[in-house]
Amino acid sequence: MTERAALTSSDRVLEIGPGKGMLTNEILKSPCARLDAVELDQGLRGALEPIARRDNRLSLYWGDAAQFDYSMLLPPPTHVIANLPYHITTPVIWALLERFGPDGPRFMLLMVQREAAERLASGAASRESCPLGITLSAMGVISSPRQVPRSAFSPAPGVDSSILEIRLGNELGGQNNVYWYPNDRKWRRLLAGSFAQRRKTLVNIWAGSFGMPKEQAAGILAAHSLPPRSRPEELPLDAWLALLHDEKFSSLV
Repeated sequence: MTERAALTSSDRVLEIGPGKGMLTNEILKSPCARLDAVELDQGLRGALEPIARRDNRLSLYWGDAAQFDYSMLLPPPTHVIANLPYHITTPVIWALLERFGPDGPRFMLLMVQREAAERLASGAASRESCPLGITLSAMGVISSPRQVPRSAFSPAPGVDSSILEIRLGNELGGQNNVYWYPNDRKWRRLLAGSFAQRRKTLVNIWAGSFGMPKEQAAGILAAHSLPPRSRPEELPLDAWLALLHDEKFSSLV
């Protein structure tokens, strides 16, 4: 993970869930300028505080990463490198996107459960599509460059893992305007409402989620050249972006 991150002396890193510090120590072998680590379990102080005493680039913060006030990290990190606790993968990524905004990290390299990596990296128009994966694909490029079998860990967990790589906005030479998606109420409600009942068609889902007459829902799909029986996992990213700006739809979300 640290080799792939290719950290330089100008990079500031955020690590979430450092545990006993295995990845922490590897990050500190790089020339990075700073490493901020957020850990929930204060029982790990005995493992982590000696590392911080040895290397003053490391600052430890204790708390829930999904609720943490990232505004105290100034200047903000350029990279997130972490073995994420699998049960908080989705809320932590949302929290990072929401709270950092355009000033936040452009590069994230995360060890997550394999199924989560596949779901998030699938983006739009996939059986695995989900609101967070679609949002990430609107903001940058997401990939899963390496799988990690459960046998790589001791003790072995009950699931396999994957490394998830997220490159956002300026990391790709893009513009800052992609960073508003996570905090845009309309975008979040559009996706959440549309994926509320995955097995149904969008006409039926929108009727339930937004109280939209089915005739109107079918008309919106037709206006965007989408089949009347479209399901949320079938729509490409361009379609979601077009729906976001559809005036007939916007008044209902």
